[in-house]
Amino acid sequence: MKTVELGRSGKRSRPRQLPENENLFGWTVFILLLCGFAVACWIGTFYVFTHPEEPFNYHILEKLKKLDPPKRFALTAAPTGEFMGPDKLLAKYGAMSSWQIDEESKNLLRSFLRNYDHQVGKIPYVTGRFTVLDSFPLARTNFCDSGAAVIAQSVDVPTIYLEHLFPAGAEQLPAMQRTLTTGLGIELRRSYDLSAIIHIENIGGGRLLFTCIPLLYGPYGTTQGTSGFQLDPPKSVNLKAGLPLVSLSQVRDAELRLAQYRRAMASQATASAHPAVKSQPSLVNAEPSLAASPSATGPAESARSPKPAVPVGKTNPREIAAASPSIAPKALSVATATPTKVAESSQPLQPFLTASPTPAASGRVVDLWQTYRPGQMPRGRLLDVDQTTELAERGIGNATIYLRGDFMVTAARENRAVLRPRQSLADHVLNRGNARIIVEYPRGIPTPQEGDTFQRTTDRPFQIVDVRRGTDGQVNIYVREVTTPE
Repeated sequence: MKTVELGRSGKRSRPRQLPENENLFGWTVFILLLCGFAVACWIGTFYVFTHPEEPFNYHILEKLKKLDPPKRFALTAAPTGEFMGPDKLLAKYGAMSSWQIDEESKNLLRSFLRNYDHQVGKIPYVTGRFTVLDSFPLARTNFCDSGAAVIAQSVDVPTIYLEHLFPAGAEQLPAMQRTLTTGLGIELRRSYDLSAIIHIENIGGGRLLFTCIPLLYGPYGTTQGTSGFQLDPPKSVNLKAGLPLVSLSQVRDAELRLAQYRRAMASQATASAHPAVKSQPSLVNAEPSLAASPSATGPAESARSPKPAVPVGKTNPREIAAASPSIAPKALSVATATPTKVAESSQPLQPFLTASPTPAASGRVVDLWQTYRPGQMPRGRLLDVDQTTELAERGIGNATIYLRGDFMVTAARENRAVLRPRQSLADHVLNRGNARIIVEYPRGIPTPQEGDTFQRTTDRPFQIVDVRRGTDGQVNIYVREVTTPE
């Protein structure tokens, strides 16, 4: 029995063992898959943190509390910026392709969402004069959950449009709706405003739409002091809503609204016996601070003390131009902005009365201004040439300001002329009078000849349209003739 059992036990098959090389290959594949998964997770995490402008990434970072909400900047601690007017915006972004504009928009939005932390390069800030076409309230379905936004058009370069966001609490909305109306002027100046661009859109026809938001989130009011509102940073943003907020059809509707507004104002001017129709106020920063200058090494720095805007209607009795508003004007002249230039010592005379086009005008609109008999123009501030320097920094808003003085014609052509103030010996020694006056004359009024000298006093001053300081320090005073020869 023992022999038989031993024989049976010897015939039992041994369990089959896997080859050693097969086990090693399986583990190698598994480890490589784990390494690939780890690398993919690392790359994905890096992409999420470095591209918060993507809605999915922003949602994850917001849930993880790895991204701070937009913050309010102090003017002296604002990110390094480059102040760009409409002409510079058109020159820089107008030549870009659609792909380049899309990449630039992503970079700008990414910087804003990061609160410009570790910012590389300069932030573009918008400056210039704009006219509000239309406004609409913001809701949770928009980029900002509350406040208002306006569609505005550049006064100087009509192909530049602005979608300006005004984030604020819900309690500020009624004041915003009263203030941000069609025809309102908006003047963004480097001394008071830091409206950063966060998106760029090519809306066709050579037109560019810039979405911007004020990083100071300060109070805003009008030059007439009728209403105002206070801005606050948004608690969060809704990237799924996308930018821009407005569609192309909304831009067209806004243009039609402005055209209707201008026709209504022109009808009032024609039907009214009053020589001057009350103009729309301009929106200004109600808390001007120190002037910001773009620095290559640090944030915006202070350059000068704040200068509060002069309230409309409050003037020095000794600086009021003589006027009798109850007397009707003698004539209504029509003037157009033409690209004609006048050279004065190789300095071109740029057109400065540029009208914003409307759809019905095919890109060319005739701007109306009234001419009056001497001493019968509307009341306003009366300034000498040396008193206009502050206007180059503060702007004139919608105030009526006149210029008087002794002038000499240094260049003239068609309906424009370049003047220089006649200097006395004391002024020459003290280097006063460093200003150039560019005058535009309406049709029907002769233009003076080169070399002529004349004096303008309280009864026949020029009306100041704009004051700008060039890069060389030269102050250019843009004026127009508003009185008829005696």
